[in-house]
Amino acid sequence: MKVSSVLESEDKVDITPMIDVVFLLLIYFMFLPLQQEADIGIKLPSNTPPAENLELPSEHIVEIFPNGLILLNGAPMDGIDDRNMERLSKTLTRLKLSSDRAGIDTVVKIQADPDSPHQRAIDVLNASALADITKVSFASYAE
Repeated sequence: MKVSSVLESEDKVDITPMIDVVFLLLIYFMFLPLQQEADIGIKLPSNTPPAENLELPSEHIVEIFPNGLILLNGAPMDGIDDRNMERLSKTLTRLKLSSDRAGIDTVVKIQADPDSPHQRAIDVLNASALADITKVSFASYAE
């Protein structure tokens, strides 16, 4: 009889201290974010008038198709196999000069089809460099 009572007492585990610790941790992590946010010192925006004469950059879209065709703002440019891209570089130069006179930045956005030759994107970058356009970005192709 005594052996069974000893074995019974060893099987019982008191989980009360573990529950106390869990509640303390719960309370701690509930109030920790409130304390941190109070230290930040958030300033809400005041009633300020909108900026006047907000000038957006002059953005031009160059599309590159899988067959090598290049469109600048929807207009076809040089031939499919033309690597010099003279027409594109001249057109970009005119657009850059026009934007410079207006005091606006010129931005070229290249939208290349995933199946288009990568060399055509390099050709467009070279034409942009010839036109002295430094703000060039790539965009996802819109089908």
